[in-house]
Amino acid sequence: MNRPASADGRKTIMTITPSSSTARPTALRRAAVLLSCMGLLASLTACSTPWGGTDVGDTQASGARIAPSMDALFDQYLAKDTLSQFERDVLQRAKKTGRISAEDYETAHDKQAACMAENGWREQTRKLSNGLYQTTGVTPVPSTDAEVNKYMETSNTCSEGVSKVIESIYQLQQGNPGLLADPYETAVECLKKGNLVDKAYTGRKLENALSKDGTSKGLTFDASSDAAQSCFAGAGLAVNIG
Repeated sequence: MNRPASADGRKTIMTITPSSSTARPTALRRAAVLLSCMGLLASLTACSTPWGGTDVGDTQASGARIAPSMDALFDQYLAKDTLSQFERDVLQRAKKTGRISAEDYETAHDKQAACMAENGWREQTRKLSNGLYQTTGVTPVPSTDAEVNKYMETSNTCSEGVSKVIESIYQLQQGNPGLLADPYETAVECLKKGNLVDKAYTGRKLENALSKDGTSKGLTFDASSDAAQSCFAGAGLAVNIG
């Protein structure tokens, strides 16, 4: 697989980061994951956050779920008074149809990207087979602590009222329809469906295979394949493929 190069010609290396999303977790986490992948922040190996900013606590007990259903999750957010009109409109449509549309996800993604570009940052992405965008690089590459902080602050600002909620819920919809709270269990469910691991494979086995040195060397399947990366991104994991 040809990995995208960063602006200075270096290959983008994906580190293992249970993050609730390289395919867009909450903005600060997404930015931190990307910069870690580019070697600009210390590795975030073995850290974990709740899904995309949902108020679900830190539990990862086996079988624990974020919400009883997607419909319940929509209701949870629609009850908030902090939603922008864009977010509320999207979620109201989702409430009627049972899912956030690909068109609304694309709009949220485009709004975020446009805002970042207006502020001097152009993010490179690729679209995975499950429909999620995966951030692979940024131009210009932040090279100082001040630039890293500026990038992360801009990412957070640009996501407010636009992609922070919509993209996080869409990630759950596409990659974690069972709404499992444990990202490793989520990834394994997907890997099993893709016949990448056997039925006896567990979330803890995946976690142990990834956490030894922050790479994918402990895996018995191709972590760089679209199928594997779709599973990881859908579960909110960024996995080293270098």
